[in-house]
Amino acid sequence: MAQPTLEARIKKLEDIEAIKKLMFNYTYWLDYGEMDKALDCFSDNAKIDIRMRGGAEEGKDSFELSCEGREEINRFYSLIIHEKNRFSASHLILNPVVEVNGDAATGIFYLLEPTAIARAMWGHGRYDIEFVRIKGIWRISLLAFLWNFNTPYDEGWSKIPMAIL
Repeated sequence: MAQPTLEARIKKLEDIEAIKKLMFNYTYWLDYGEMDKALDCFSDNAKIDIRMRGGAEEGKDSFELSCEGREEINRFYSLIIHEKNRFSASHLILNPVVEVNGDAATGIFYLLEPTAIARAMWGHGRYDIEFVRIKGIWRISLLAFLWNFNTPYDEGWSKIPMAIL
């Protein structure tokens, strides 16, 4: 079996780094309320699918969401917009595993998220993302997210694994 050329191997590494940078930019813009820039990270027909592991906090409804297309994604993000002038969330994405196959790619990223929107919270989950290269630029085509926990800071995830703001 023939080995990929050095040029092909470098191109693949550049693609992986471009995808990681896309995700770092996306989460930064999300944290600082730059929603136009965050929305530009998605393809026109992108999908978001958010699920929770286990159930919601007692007395609260479960938070699960699916939306498709930039218009629906924009409506979703308008509900959770972060303020530019104060800390409300920090999406710390960790352990990127990116696989590139031509103009398509997949990525797994973990999220650790301290927040202070309605109350101090800790969140953790896993992104499973599909990317597509459009006119030379990587975009998110599917953002699937599974919450492992989203819990009040003072209670901790062992007492309340899935709290809703």
